[in-house]
Amino acid sequence: MKEPLSHKLFWGGYNLALGGTGLVVSPYLVYRLATTPRWRVGWDERIALTVPPVPSGSPSLWIHAVSVGEVIAVSPLVMRVRECYPDATIYLSTVTETGKDTALEKVGRYIDHHLYLPLDWSPLINRVAKRVRPDLLLVVETEIWPNLYRAVRIQGGKVMLVNGRISSSSFGGYSRIGPLLRRVLDYVDIISLQSSRDAARILSLGAPMKKVIVTGNLKYDQAIIQLEKVDSQEIRKTFGLRGDERVLVAGSTHPGEEEIVIDAFKTLHKTYPELVLLLAPRHPRRREEVEAVLRGRNQLWVRRTCIGERKREPVILLDTVGELAGAYSMAQVAFVGGSLVEKGGHNPLEPAFFKVPIVMGNSYHNFRDILNALLENRGVVLTSARNLERDLAYLLSHPAEAREMGEAAHRVLLKNRGALDHHMKLIESLL
Repeated sequence: MKEPLSHKLFWGGYNLALGGTGLVVSPYLVYRLATTPRWRVGWDERIALTVPPVPSGSPSLWIHAVSVGEVIAVSPLVMRVRECYPDATIYLSTVTETGKDTALEKVGRYIDHHLYLPLDWSPLINRVAKRVRPDLLLVVETEIWPNLYRAVRIQGGKVMLVNGRISSSSFGGYSRIGPLLRRVLDYVDIISLQSSRDAARILSLGAPMKKVIVTGNLKYDQAIIQLEKVDSQEIRKTFGLRGDERVLVAGSTHPGEEEIVIDAFKTLHKTYPELVLLLAPRHPRRREEVEAVLRGRNQLWVRRTCIGERKREPVILLDTVGELAGAYSMAQVAFVGGSLVEKGGHNPLEPAFFKVPIVMGNSYHNFRDILNALLENRGVVLTSARNLERDLAYLLSHPAEAREMGEAAHRVLLKNRGALDHHMKLIESLL
């Protein structure tokens, strides 16, 4: 792709401004690198001191998924790409360490190399792009990386946004940088979006109509492909559960939610002494923080990694990555976190696959279309901090209604699959 002089001047000024900003914040950055070990993870790749291996003569594909949720969402697409292009060199980049761990655990055998995404500054990103030389860059969920897109296109590759969505908050932010966003989208070949609302938003931001396609949500396909071989009984044994124990899974919880969940569980446990809480913080590194909450509420627990030592502790703290989705198969009821605090909620399709009744709070904008479909079909209960214990108790005490709700959620999941095939057709058109 050849750029006119005006484009080169614009991006030269943009990168000069980025460089100046970098100098201003560099003392803070050096401080965080010196005092926070996790900031140092992959730093050699983030500043392009270490660059990935050169691809073979076969097609080179670069897939970028910023963190855990994006990696999980794109995992079926990674598998299908490998199946359709067995000789391709596939790079998968993430920003976070947990994203890397999830990528290696979910799709490690389908990719050739993992890398941490370099800082999106032209001297760094250009070096890596020249090395990888991707024929196609796939970026998950409308992550905007101006220099990355530009570098790939200048190298002669194509760029596709995969499973895109524009949340209300993102829409407001993008609206403030409209002129820059329009220039960035010039370097994108296809923008695949989850819903017509997402498409309308990105079109109003200036995306060319010919590039925008509504493909549906990959998360429906991902849930089915990821979970169809899960053995619930085997997982119960792995978690050391007795046959008479019932399970409440509280998945992907955030600060402020664990307190609410634990208090509700303590009350429920008096009525249902056979009930076990599987508590899964969104970020396993918060393990000690969550343990302090458990300790402060005089609640006995055992870590998942110490499950062999479990006696009769009624709470299991999930301190591993990659086990939550399968663990929903054990549940009689599931609370999906990030929804009682303003985080926008997390994926309810994993419990839906196992026909588990789902309870969530009112913050669910990250999965608005999925939640709307579940609400329309009575496949989810929306609750509040005050009412969580009441709503969980109702489902535990009304198994027929709970079962009907779980089956309704499962039907929503099956009805909306198909985005994977649509994405693959678009990828084939670019390659």
